[in-house]
Amino acid sequence: MFRARTPRLRLTAAVAVALAATASGVLAAPATAAPAAAPAAPVAALPAAAQDVAPFPKEGKIVSAGKTGFLYETGVAGAPYSWMGYDGTVTPLSGGKYIGVAGTDTVVLDGPDDTYTLRDMGSDAEPVVMKGAGTLLGVSGSTLVMHDANGAYLLDKAGDQDVRRDVTGLPADADYFQTPIGAETFTVSNGTSTLYLVDIASAKVIATATADNSVVGFAAIAGSKTHLAWYDWTPADDGGHFHLLDVATGTSRIVPEGNSASQPVLSKDWIALLNTRTGPGKGRPLALHPLAGGETRYVLDRADEVRAAADGSFLVKGALAREEGVYRVTVGADGEPAAELVASSGRLPELALVSQEVPQTFTLDEPYDSQEFRWTFNQPAAGTLTLVHTATGREYTRYSAPSSPRLSILLSNTDVNNMGLYSGAYTWRLTATETYDVGPSVELSGTFTVNRPAAARDHDENGVADVLVRDADGTLKAYDTNQLQRIYEEWNRPLEPTVLGTGWNTYTLMASPSERTVVGRDRDGVLWIHKGEGQKLLPRTKVGGGWQVYNKITGGSDLNGDGRGDLLATDTNGVLWFYASTGDATTPFKPRVQIGGGWQQYNLLTAPGNIAGASGGDLLARDTAGVLWLYLGKGDGTFTARRQIGGGWQQFTDLAPFGDKNKDGLVDLYAIGATTGRHYPTSGLVDAPFKPGVTLNHQRTVIGSGTVF
Repeated sequence: MFRARTPRLRLTAAVAVALAATASGVLAAPATAAPAAAPAAPVAALPAAAQDVAPFPKEGKIVSAGKTGFLYETGVAGAPYSWMGYDGTVTPLSGGKYIGVAGTDTVVLDGPDDTYTLRDMGSDAEPVVMKGAGTLLGVSGSTLVMHDANGAYLLDKAGDQDVRRDVTGLPADADYFQTPIGAETFTVSNGTSTLYLVDIASAKVIATATADNSVVGFAAIAGSKTHLAWYDWTPADDGGHFHLLDVATGTSRIVPEGNSASQPVLSKDWIALLNTRTGPGKGRPLALHPLAGGETRYVLDRADEVRAAADGSFLVKGALAREEGVYRVTVGADGEPAAELVASSGRLPELALVSQEVPQTFTLDEPYDSQEFRWTFNQPAAGTLTLVHTATGREYTRYSAPSSPRLSILLSNTDVNNMGLYSGAYTWRLTATETYDVGPSVELSGTFTVNRPAAARDHDENGVADVLVRDADGTLKAYDTNQLQRIYEEWNRPLEPTVLGTGWNTYTLMASPSERTVVGRDRDGVLWIHKGEGQKLLPRTKVGGGWQVYNKITGGSDLNGDGRGDLLATDTNGVLWFYASTGDATTPFKPRVQIGGGWQQYNLLTAPGNIAGASGGDLLARDTAGVLWLYLGKGDGTFTARRQIGGGWQQFTDLAPFGDKNKDGLVDLYAIGATTGRHYPTSGLVDAPFKPGVTLNHQRTVIGSGTVF
């Protein structure tokens, strides 16, 4: 048998302060409010060698902690349970499933035919055998906590007799028993609204608690003779907190630590919580909060499991200064925690890269296309990937939560900052951090290129149609319609438009007649054209003068079937004119062709493209009464007779193409007013081209107060 003197690692405040110059310290006492990030671990003296303490399997799990040792699951098939004395003596246990008893050396074999055998591992006393019908919930001292069809009851041994004591004070619906069973109490709830603390000695309810959120109910519960602790989601702040109830006074307060996954453990003076805040730069230490109130203390670099021991201490499976194993944690008279290594699982290796799979070039074409980046490390790791678009300097950041040794990050058309990736060259930088332990991160970097096929009305080469907005200050921006429609109306995040240029307030009229093309008329009546390249517009080229005769221009519909978007303009006499695009930047339009008069009745025009499935690009016109009309394009530069879409459109100040969001081959419509924005999906029906509008939660102020087109 292994018998070794266990060295002690005293982590005093003086040690923490002395080490602060070279490493961040977990023992620094934060303010009473929950700290923004878990403190990092100090470097403490390690055992001289792993053989100085008993070995503990990496897969092992602590079941209970007693006076002379602890019960644990070995993780080994065929020999699942063992008892380890604090002197290093290991006693394998056979025969089935074992349950530990908090704070004592008693272990219970859950045997066949409702038979339970209690064995004191700290003495040579004869085992005690009891037989009880129903379900064994746990053991407190030598008392079995049971449940059957009649409710909760306690089973004790009196001489040769098994004595049943029914629990009083519990309602009929209180049948959700919360484990682990405490040294003197256990807890029961009715599911979601009320929690009951039962005193085992008297078999009575001694305290109750009501959930803040009766829909979700309680989580992570612990009880003792003096306190009741639970986690509850608070509807008022859409979050959750640990609550601590003083049984004697009936008052409760919030503990500034832990979350719903942090199983609490109570001792005489402290509540221990696994601090499960994880991520790059965040550890997972054990948080110790005084029951009387005060500063939360931290110990260990990582804490996976915690159990209450007999003398007010805690037994914890975790790691400190890269030594993994089982630790006994106590708090001294000075309030500082101390960690004593009881059994070792070995020294943790430094984080290291094993392999990586990073593409050099890839294409994102279809709506759900994606590309995976993979790195494999020698242990589980979390990672932050930063992408920088070379041409614009725009950064995208993705985070991979702690998982297996393979760290994987998926890039898709819409999930990088909820917008499509720009086409072009990128640099990438990965910062990989150990899942919980505090250790040096691994920095990796490289390059790749994204190829985005051309998309209709995509002004910034990210594979998604855009809405163009000229702000009041003259800044021209391209707003990704995926952001406008799918993401930001739900999450209310700030929009991230692409700035195409400044100084656009020199133009009094603007339109986008064809792909990656914007035209603007200046105050002198001169029309200028800008071609797009990458994520910007090139310097303007003069089209010609005399455009002061027009009061409205619009573009984007292919009116003559040549594959290019064209330009429409109405003059001050109400005549509509058609300018066919040539595709030549020096002479971008053919001579104008008159379509017809009477267009002064309309105060808003937009040429979104094909919205009703006819042979050519279409035109929408709103009259002064707020009625919207559809002109179907014939494909020869002319239109059919108008069709009424409906009234009430005076609530909108701008109409703009919204891309083919429902993927039916037809262009959707975006309507925006002073207080609302709406997406109108196309229906494919000539007489009713739009489905009911979907209200978007952003208003005009979100995308600027200027011109939308």
